[in-house]
Amino acid sequence: MKRVCKANLSLAIALTIASSVAPYAMAEGMTITATNGGSFKAGEMTNYISTIEADNGGTVSIDKAVANTGYNNKPFISSKGGSKVTLKNGVYDVSNVSTPIAVAQGGTVNIGVDGNKGNFIGNDLSLVGDVIVKSDPNYASEINIGIIGEESLWDGLAFNLADKDAKHPSHINVFLGDYGSWELFYQGGLHEGKLDGGTQPSHVHRLVGSKNRNYANMVTQSEHNKLYVDKLEGHVNFIYDPNDEGGDTEDPSYQPPTKIYNGLTPDSFWGGDIHITSAAPGAAAHVYTTQRGLDLSSEANVNKILDNLAHKMYYHNYVNGERNLQGTVAIASDGSESGRFTVITSGHAKEGDITWQADKDGQGKYVYGENKPAPKPEVKPEPAPAPKPEVKPTPAPAPKPEVKPEPAPTPKPEVKPTPAPAPKPEVKPAPVPDHNSHIHVIMGDFDTPHMRGARSAIMSNINGWRTLTDNMYRPRVLQQGEPTGIWARVGGGKYSFNAKGIDTDTTYTRIQGGYDAKTSSGWTVGGQVSYLRGNDDYVFNGTGKEKAFAVGAYGLKDLGNNQYIHIESQVGRASNDFTVRNEIGERLSGETKANAYSIGARYGKTVKLSNGTYIEPQAQLSYTHFGDDSFNAGSMHVEQSGVSSTAGGLGLEIGKNFGAGNIYTRVGVNHAFSGTVKTAYTSGATTKYTSEDMKGTWTDLAFGGRYGFNANNSIFADISTGLSGDYKAGWSVNAGFTHKF
Repeated sequence: MKRVCKANLSLAIALTIASSVAPYAMAEGMTITATNGGSFKAGEMTNYISTIEADNGGTVSIDKAVANTGYNNKPFISSKGGSKVTLKNGVYDVSNVSTPIAVAQGGTVNIGVDGNKGNFIGNDLSLVGDVIVKSDPNYASEINIGIIGEESLWDGLAFNLADKDAKHPSHINVFLGDYGSWELFYQGGLHEGKLDGGTQPSHVHRLVGSKNRNYANMVTQSEHNKLYVDKLEGHVNFIYDPNDEGGDTEDPSYQPPTKIYNGLTPDSFWGGDIHITSAAPGAAAHVYTTQRGLDLSSEANVNKILDNLAHKMYYHNYVNGERNLQGTVAIASDGSESGRFTVITSGHAKEGDITWQADKDGQGKYVYGENKPAPKPEVKPEPAPAPKPEVKPTPAPAPKPEVKPEPAPTPKPEVKPTPAPAPKPEVKPAPVPDHNSHIHVIMGDFDTPHMRGARSAIMSNINGWRTLTDNMYRPRVLQQGEPTGIWARVGGGKYSFNAKGIDTDTTYTRIQGGYDAKTSSGWTVGGQVSYLRGNDDYVFNGTGKEKAFAVGAYGLKDLGNNQYIHIESQVGRASNDFTVRNEIGERLSGETKANAYSIGARYGKTVKLSNGTYIEPQAQLSYTHFGDDSFNAGSMHVEQSGVSSTAGGLGLEIGKNFGAGNIYTRVGVNHAFSGTVKTAYTSGATTKYTSEDMKGTWTDLAFGGRYGFNANNSIFADISTGLSGDYKAGWSVNAGFTHKF
């Protein structure tokens, strides 16, 4: 679970920062005070902080720090009298002393954001502790928390103890963005004698999530305390973990649950209810439960579990006619075993929409078709046994049963077993391609997040090879007048792929080098070595690290009449070390790698104009083969088939030659005519298949030039961007040099 991973990471962050402040480790942390309009501002602090106190218009701003509380009984942060405290990054943990991490009473506390607009200012934040807002007769009270980093988190409750009728509002706003994680886990920071920390509800004004479902933000309900949300914005994932599937089992003090809940009773989801008053247009609450301990043995059980889960959610303004909030309930997926659907042979849904009930204050319900149990074959057996006892007592039917069973069983076992096994193996594999035809839907019936992550890693690997071997770069600069010799090129950029449920972004660096020379036959030939390294981002907070290596040969020849031909071939290997996550942050890691080779040719004709200006139409054709691979991603086994692809392109270059070099701009349109990536995913007894069609069109635009210092030394550079297509080069910058011996 993400909870475990993040806890470990928080400790790592704390130790990293603490290593630079060892002299202070045994001393009381420093107290920061800003009162009467005074201010305190710091970057990354080398001292531990014990207390931050702001009053009477004081301001505190810290870029990064570590809290070392435990020497007093005060809140870690106190903001009063129109003051403001802002923390961007750091590790702030008060769980060991059971004090609030922040109290705002007539003041503002911003952690990870710059205010109630939700503009994130930090992405490296570990926050453990409860927060409290109270009324003040003269000022508003506000706490704003932003958890945006992929490994950032907040553990704690949000207590609004303000008077609802107070003159000035008191609000807690939480911004999760795409990856933020908030676990509702009481830290003992409620210092109010009349209030019970085990029952006092959490209450936030705004809870803001991601722009769509492709991200793994989460609110994990780990307490009996209810959560009230005045307004939900964006997509937010709510997690119930009834049997502690995400517990830190590596902790020596960990105690497994003494009772296992099967999900079939309302008390199975013992965490507090979620009450959403209103929602922004397009908002969605996606409610998940972990699988551990649940009785998923039948469709009826699954439906009951989802219904019990839906009952945990309320959308109160639904009663008043508001219809902005979409709700879903689901059992989280695992590998290829879908949280939305089980294995293909059973096919019952594990995800569905929440129906809000206006007559029950907007409480959620999972409608799964109550008419299904009605047509059970309970009525058919009743009339069948009735006539049998009436016929058997008569003497006439006595010999009949002796005659009927004798001929009946002899031919029936001979006929039934022979056709029975024959059609069964034929029927079972048949549905696979039919069902898998839905796989290309963004949130397909059988396409789990772990599968989508593995698909993303495979496609990023293929696109990494495509990027490494793109566009016959060296023959082109030679055509433009670059001298032969030893050369090197270094650059980087970003490319993306968005299609068929895959949404990847890759930032890369690339290094190339080689040597070329002219031959007596009129050809210019050379050899090259290329290396690419990239970092990937996938849906649901998946990541990958790409590596690709290639060696190749190239050549160009002047055909006369201002015509030329370029050829190039490369062979190498690409790999991707990746980590993918499901809807609730559970990760699977693996590595995919494959051999690959590419062959290409380009034809062009230069039309020379006046003053060194030229126009050059170009056409090229390439063939690429990317090898197959078999690998494991955690408990999921993946079989990827090899794929061959043919692509063509048309380009137009316009440039100007001058004494020492040239400048140019080029626009290109490319199209992949073939190529299908077929992949199988197996988890336990579940095997599923996907098919990725690589056909498509993309366009690009480039600007560049070269400059010769003398006959033997020159430099060249270019910048390019993709204009359209599933595969899109966001940007690329390259520069190189040539030295002729």
